[in-house]
Amino acid sequence: MDLKSIADQLYALRPTEFMAARAEFVRAAKEEGDKQAAAAIGKFRKPSTAAWALNLLARREPAELKRLANLGASLRDAHGRFDGETLRELSKQRHQLMRALVAQVRSLASGEGQKLSETVVRDIETVLAAALSDPNVTEVLQAGTLSATNDLTLPEAWPEPPEPVIDEVALRREQRAERRRQELGRARAEAQHTSEVRDRAQSALAHAEQKAARAAQQVADLTAELERARAAEQEAAGEVREARTVFRTAEKAAERARRQLESLE
Repeated sequence: MDLKSIADQLYALRPTEFMAARAEFVRAAKEEGDKQAAAAIGKFRKPSTAAWALNLLARREPAELKRLANLGASLRDAHGRFDGETLRELSKQRHQLMRALVAQVRSLASGEGQKLSETVVRDIETVLAAALSDPNVTEVLQAGTLSATNDLTLPEAWPEPPEPVIDEVALRREQRAERRRQELGRARAEAQHTSEVRDRAQSALAHAEQKAARAAQQVADLTAELERARAAEQEAAGEVREARTVFRTAEKAAERARRQLESLE
Protein backbone atom coordinates (compact mmCIF):
# COMPACT_ATOMS: atom_id res chain seq x y z
CA MET A 1 0.00 0.00 0.00
CA ASP A 2 1.11 3.56 -0.71
CA LEU A 3 1.56 4.89 2.81
CA LYS A 4 2.34 8.42 1.68
CA SER A 5 -0.86 8.58 -0.35
CA ILE A 6 -2.84 7.25 2.61
CA ALA A 7 -1.25 9.82 4.91
CA ASP A 8 -2.14 12.54 2.43
CA GLN A 9 -5.77 11.41 2.44
CA LEU A 10 -5.96 11.12 6.23
CA TYR A 11 -4.46 14.53 6.95
CA ALA A 12 -6.89 16.13 4.52
CA LEU A 13 -9.71 15.16 6.90
CA ARG A 14 -11.03 16.96 9.92
CA PRO A 15 -9.62 15.74 13.24
CA THR A 16 -13.03 14.33 14.18
CA GLU A 17 -13.00 12.16 11.05
CA PHE A 18 -9.40 11.03 11.33
CA MET A 19 -9.65 8.07 13.71
CA ALA A 20 -12.49 6.33 11.88
CA ALA A 21 -10.79 6.77 8.51
CA ARG A 22 -7.48 5.51 9.88
CA ALA A 23 -9.20 2.42 11.29
CA GLU A 24 -10.72 1.76 7.87
CA PHE A 25 -7.31 1.95 6.18
CA VAL A 26 -5.86 -0.40 8.83
CA ARG A 27 -8.68 -2.87 8.23
CA ALA A 28 -8.14 -2.72 4.46
CA ALA A 29 -4.40 -3.35 4.88
CA LYS A 30 -5.06 -6.35 7.08
CA GLU A 31 -7.54 -7.75 4.57
CA GLU A 32 -4.81 -7.48 1.93
CA GLY A 33 -2.48 -9.33 4.27
CA ASP A 34 -0.11 -6.37 4.58
CA LYS A 35 0.48 -6.43 8.34
CA GLN A 36 3.46 -4.10 8.12
CA ALA A 37 1.40 -1.43 6.37
CA ALA A 38 -1.46 -1.93 8.83
CA ALA A 39 0.92 -1.38 11.74
CA ALA A 40 2.44 1.66 10.06
CA ILE A 41 -0.96 3.23 9.33
CA GLY A 42 -2.04 2.59 12.91
CA LYS A 43 0.85 4.80 14.06
CA PHE A 44 -0.31 7.81 12.11
CA ARG A 45 -1.21 10.42 14.74
CA LYS A 46 -4.45 12.34 14.85
CA PRO A 47 -3.62 15.98 14.01
CA SER A 48 -3.94 18.64 16.66
CA THR A 49 -6.26 21.53 15.89
CA ALA A 50 -3.30 23.79 15.08
CA ALA A 51 -1.74 21.15 12.80
CA TRP A 52 -5.07 20.58 11.04
CA ALA A 53 -5.51 24.31 10.45
CA LEU A 54 -1.99 24.60 9.02
CA ASN A 55 -2.68 21.61 6.76
CA LEU A 56 -5.73 23.47 5.49
CA LEU A 57 -3.55 26.44 4.61
CA ALA A 58 -1.01 24.23 2.82
CA ARG A 59 -3.66 22.47 0.75
CA ARG A 60 -5.85 25.43 -0.14
CA GLU A 61 -3.36 28.30 -0.29
CA PRO A 62 0.00 26.77 -1.30
CA ALA A 63 1.10 30.06 -2.86
CA GLU A 64 1.00 31.69 0.59
CA LEU A 65 3.47 29.16 1.99
CA LYS A 66 5.64 29.78 -1.06
CA ARG A 67 5.64 33.47 -0.14
CA LEU A 68 6.61 32.47 3.40
CA ALA A 69 9.48 30.34 2.08
CA ASN A 70 10.76 33.14 -0.19
CA LEU A 71 10.59 35.72 2.60
CA GLY A 72 12.39 33.36 4.97
CA ALA A 73 15.19 32.89 2.42
CA SER A 74 15.50 36.67 1.99
CA LEU A 75 15.60 37.22 5.75
CA ARG A 76 18.30 34.59 6.25
CA ASP A 77 20.34 36.07 3.41
CA ALA A 78 20.07 39.63 4.76
CA HIS A 79 20.84 38.44 8.29
CA GLY A 80 23.93 36.60 7.04
CA ARG A 81 25.15 39.73 5.29
CA PHE A 82 24.35 41.95 8.31
CA ASP A 83 22.31 44.13 5.97
CA GLY A 84 20.43 46.24 8.51
CA GLU A 85 18.47 48.35 6.03
CA THR A 86 17.21 45.29 4.12
CA LEU A 87 16.42 43.52 7.39
CA ARG A 88 14.27 46.43 8.55
CA GLU A 89 12.29 46.37 5.32
CA LEU A 90 11.95 42.59 5.37
CA SER A 91 10.90 42.70 9.01
CA LYS A 92 7.97 44.92 8.03
CA GLN A 93 7.03 42.42 5.34
CA ARG A 94 7.37 39.58 7.87
CA HIS A 95 4.92 41.19 10.30
CA GLN A 96 2.46 41.88 7.49
CA LEU A 97 2.71 38.34 6.10
CA MET A 98 2.40 36.74 9.54
CA ARG A 99 -0.75 38.72 10.27
CA ALA A 100 -2.16 37.86 6.85
CA LEU A 101 -1.39 34.14 7.21
CA VAL A 102 -2.92 33.92 10.69
CA ALA A 103 -6.04 35.72 9.45
CA GLN A 104 -6.20 33.33 6.50
CA VAL A 105 -5.86 30.26 8.72
CA ARG A 106 -8.61 31.60 10.98
CA SER A 107 -10.84 32.15 7.97
CA LEU A 108 -10.20 28.68 6.53
CA ALA A 109 -10.90 27.02 9.87
CA SER A 110 -14.03 29.13 10.34
CA GLY A 111 -15.21 27.98 6.92
CA GLU A 112 -14.97 24.43 8.23
CA GLY A 113 -16.99 25.34 11.31
CA GLN A 114 -13.98 25.47 13.63
CA LYS A 115 -13.19 28.58 15.69
CA LEU A 116 -9.53 28.69 16.71
CA SER A 117 -8.69 29.53 20.31
CA GLU A 118 -5.94 31.99 21.18
CA THR A 119 -3.75 29.09 22.36
CA VAL A 120 -4.10 27.37 18.99
CA VAL A 121 -3.38 30.65 17.18
CA ARG A 122 -0.19 31.11 19.23
CA ASP A 123 0.90 27.58 18.23
CA ILE A 124 0.27 28.45 14.59
CA GLU A 125 2.25 31.69 14.90
CA THR A 126 5.15 29.77 16.47
CA VAL A 127 5.25 27.30 13.59
CA LEU A 128 5.08 30.05 10.97
CA ALA A 129 7.91 31.90 12.71
CA ALA A 130 9.96 28.68 12.77
CA ALA A 131 9.28 28.23 9.05
CA LEU A 132 10.80 31.66 8.38
CA SER A 133 13.97 30.51 10.12
CA ASP A 134 14.23 26.97 8.76
CA PRO A 135 13.36 25.94 5.18
CA ASN A 136 12.93 22.34 6.37
CA VAL A 137 9.99 23.41 8.51
CA THR A 138 8.47 25.13 5.49
CA GLU A 139 8.77 21.88 3.54
CA VAL A 140 6.89 20.03 6.28
CA LEU A 141 4.14 22.67 6.21
CA GLN A 142 3.89 22.52 2.42
CA ALA A 143 3.38 18.75 2.57
CA GLY A 144 0.07 19.35 4.37
CA THR A 145 0.48 16.27 6.59
CA LEU A 146 1.45 17.88 9.89
CA SER A 147 0.16 15.98 12.93
CA ALA A 148 1.49 18.18 15.73
CA THR A 149 3.19 21.53 16.14
CA ASN A 150 5.38 20.71 19.10
CA ASP A 151 7.93 18.58 17.27
CA LEU A 152 7.48 19.51 13.60
CA THR A 153 8.37 16.02 12.34
CA LEU A 154 7.07 14.23 9.31
CA PRO A 155 4.58 11.37 10.01
CA GLU A 156 6.53 8.77 11.93
CA ALA A 157 4.90 5.77 10.26
CA TRP A 158 6.18 6.29 6.76
CA PRO A 159 8.58 3.50 5.64
CA GLU A 160 12.15 4.45 6.55
CA PRO A 161 10.97 7.67 8.15
CA PRO A 162 13.34 10.61 7.88
CA GLU A 163 15.00 12.13 10.89
CA PRO A 164 13.15 14.98 12.57
CA VAL A 165 13.35 17.98 10.32
CA ILE A 166 14.56 20.20 13.10
CA ASP A 167 16.47 19.76 16.34
CA GLU A 168 14.27 20.75 19.29
CA VAL A 169 17.05 22.57 21.16
CA ALA A 170 18.09 24.42 18.03
CA LEU A 171 14.47 25.25 17.29
CA ARG A 172 13.91 26.72 20.73
CA ARG A 173 17.16 28.66 20.47
CA GLU A 174 16.18 30.02 17.08
CA GLN A 175 12.70 30.84 18.31
CA ARG A 176 14.19 32.78 21.22
CA ALA A 177 16.49 34.58 18.81
CA GLU A 178 13.54 35.32 16.55
CA ARG A 179 11.55 36.70 19.49
CA ARG A 180 14.52 38.90 20.40
CA ARG A 181 14.73 40.13 16.80
CA GLN A 182 11.02 40.87 16.83
CA GLU A 183 11.29 42.69 20.16
CA LEU A 184 14.25 44.68 18.84
CA GLY A 185 12.29 45.52 15.71
CA ARG A 186 9.31 46.64 17.76
CA ALA A 187 11.56 48.70 20.05
CA ARG A 188 13.18 50.39 17.05
CA ALA A 189 9.80 51.06 15.49
CA GLU A 190 8.52 52.47 18.79
CA ALA A 191 11.61 54.67 19.14
CA GLN A 192 11.14 55.93 15.58
CA HIS A 193 7.45 56.57 16.23
CA THR A 194 8.23 58.36 19.50
CA SER A 195 10.84 60.52 17.77
CA GLU A 196 8.37 61.45 15.04
CA VAL A 197 5.70 62.28 17.63
CA ARG A 198 8.22 64.43 19.53
CA ASP A 199 9.21 66.29 16.34
CA ARG A 200 5.57 66.90 15.47
CA ALA A 201 4.87 68.10 19.02
CA GLN A 202 7.88 70.42 18.91
CA SER A 203 6.72 71.87 15.60
CA ALA A 204 3.19 72.29 16.96
CA LEU A 205 4.58 73.99 20.08
CA ALA A 206 6.62 76.45 18.00
CA HIS A 207 3.59 77.20 15.85
CA ALA A 208 1.40 77.69 18.94
CA GLU A 209 3.97 79.97 20.54
CA GLN A 210 4.14 82.10 17.39
CA LYS A 211 0.36 82.24 17.23
CA ALA A 212 0.17 83.19 20.93
CA ALA A 213 2.76 85.93 20.41
CA ARG A 214 0.78 87.35 17.48
CA ALA A 215 -2.41 87.21 19.53
CA ALA A 216 -0.70 88.93 22.48
CA GLN A 217 0.52 91.69 20.16
CA GLN A 218 -2.96 92.06 18.74
CA VAL A 219 -4.35 92.32 22.29
CA ALA A 220 -1.74 94.97 23.15
CA ASP A 221 -2.54 96.91 19.97
CA LEU A 222 -6.27 96.69 20.58
CA THR A 223 -5.81 97.67 24.23
CA ALA A 224 -3.83 100.75 23.20
CA GLU A 225 -6.44 101.58 20.59
CA LEU A 226 -9.17 101.15 23.19
CA GLU A 227 -7.36 103.50 25.57
CA ARG A 228 -7.04 106.08 22.80
CA ALA A 229 -10.72 105.69 21.98
CA ARG A 230 -11.70 106.13 25.63
CA ALA A 231 -9.57 109.26 25.91
CA ALA A 232 -11.15 110.63 22.74
CA GLU A 233 -14.58 109.77 24.13
CA GLN A 234 -13.84 111.59 27.39
CA GLU A 235 -12.51 114.61 25.48
CA ALA A 236 -15.57 114.70 23.26
CA ALA A 237 -17.85 114.38 26.29
CA GLY A 238 -16.09 117.39 27.87
CA GLU A 239 -16.55 119.38 24.71
CA VAL A 240 -20.25 118.43 24.66
CA ARG A 241 -20.69 119.60 28.24
CA GLU A 242 -18.88 122.87 27.52
CA ALA A 243 -20.95 123.46 24.39
CA ARG A 244 -24.17 122.80 26.30
CA THR A 245 -23.13 125.36 28.94
CA VAL A 246 -22.35 127.97 26.29
CA PHE A 247 -25.63 127.16 24.52
CA ARG A 248 -27.69 127.54 27.69
CA THR A 249 -25.97 130.87 28.55
CA ALA A 250 -26.60 132.15 25.05
CA GLU A 251 -30.19 130.94 25.17
CA LYS A 252 -30.82 132.76 28.44
CA ALA A 253 -29.23 135.94 27.09
CA ALA A 254 -31.41 135.74 24.01
CA GLU A 255 -34.50 135.30 26.17
CA ARG A 256 -33.64 138.35 28.25
CA ALA A 257 -33.06 140.41 25.13
CA ARG A 258 -36.37 139.32 23.67
CA ARG A 259 -38.23 140.32 26.85
CA GLN A 260 -36.51 143.69 27.03
CA LEU A 261 -37.44 144.34 23.43
CA GLU A 262 -41.07 143.50 24.12
CA SER A 263 -41.17 145.89 27.10
CA LEU A 264 -39.83 148.75 25.05
CA GLU A 265 -42.37 148.28 22.34
